Amino acid sequence: MLLSELYLEKYRNYQVAQLEFENGLNFLVGNNAQGKTNLLEAIFYLCHLSSPRTGEDSDLVLFGCDEACIRGTVKRQIGEYELKVRIPVKGRKKAEVDGFLQTKMSDFQGYLNCVYFSPDDLKLVKGGPSERRRFMDLELSQVNPYYRHALSQYNKVLQQRNNLLKEMRIDLDLLDVFNEQLVETGTVVIERRRNMLLRLNLLAKLLQRKLTELKENLSLEYLPSFEIENDVKEDFRKALEKSYEDERQRGYTLIGPHRDDFSMLIDDLDVRVFGSQGQQRTVVLALKLAELEFLRGEAGEYPVLLLDDVFSEIDDIRRRKLFDIVRQNNVQTFISTANPRDLEDIVGDQRKVFEICEGKVGVR
Repeated sequence: MLLSELYLEKYRNYQVAQLEFENGLNFLVGNNAQGKTNLLEAIFYLCHLSSPRTGEDSDLVLFGCDEACIRGTVKRQIGEYELKVRIPVKGRKKAEVDGFLQTKMSDFQGYLNCVYFSPDDLKLVKGGPSERRRFMDLELSQVNPYYRHALSQYNKVLQQRNNLLKEMRIDLDLLDVFNEQLVETGTVVIERRRNMLLRLNLLAKLLQRKLTELKENLSLEYLPSFEIENDVKEDFRKALEKSYEDERQRGYTLIGPHRDDFSMLIDDLDVRVFGSQGQQRTVVLALKLAELEFLRGEAGEYPVLLLDDVFSEIDDIRRRKLFDIVRQNNVQTFISTANPRDLEDIVGDQRKVFEICEGKVGVR
């Protein structure tokens, strides 16, 4: 999977930008606040139709303009596609594949897959459960349309059920309907997440050992919000029934995948509590590389890798191991850095260096 071209118009601090990428390593070099991260964000947006930095699409439009545009050419084993997104300041975004408007935004996802790694990803370890749920949801949504649909339906039913729980008088027949819909869609979400964590656990364990010279054993475990003994669907249904009185008092749903989490342990100790800063960074790197392998297994080809100013987060040894993995597997990689010296010990023919300055792009 390759992103061969990217075109931006009135996006963030870019009036117009057109870039042709190398199949291997693509470096985005420039001082801070020049637009390096904006380029990586645009690639991420082509994957997810959302930004890793803001929940407001209007933030992506160049100040004083009405609409931004992102266009990318994606080459895959099964063919070549042109992806295009128009992002208005007001109104709904529009997504096209090869000139055809996508009536459902979910149909746009999956043409381009990516793994995004930035210093903010330390929140995967240090942040709350919502950070880890988002990690799972973004990963699965890239390669599993069934999961995307189930998660969307679950969130809709969850909102309806929460609204009902806030009412003075609750229609119990309607609550039963919402409960059943919540169980049906929520079971899909839970089972897909659990299966993914089982695979990520094996991958991340191997990668953590490789990154630490066989010194550390990492394990991941899915943590549901209710006890699962045998059948997820039946146990979910029973847990909802038991939690009704508490939910009635609080006015929102206490049980379900929207409350789930997963743990990260090194040698049976919680990384969030007992891990050093260096260990936490290494765990995040292992998770991201495991995500890379998981997506390859699901899609049949590697996603693109986006590394946003991460050289400051990992030492030289781990950096070399990271690039060894990238090179061995021919992963197209985009790397932003403010320090040109970061490129000095990275050799290889398949590399291209872009210089970014005040929203303008040059090729070194």
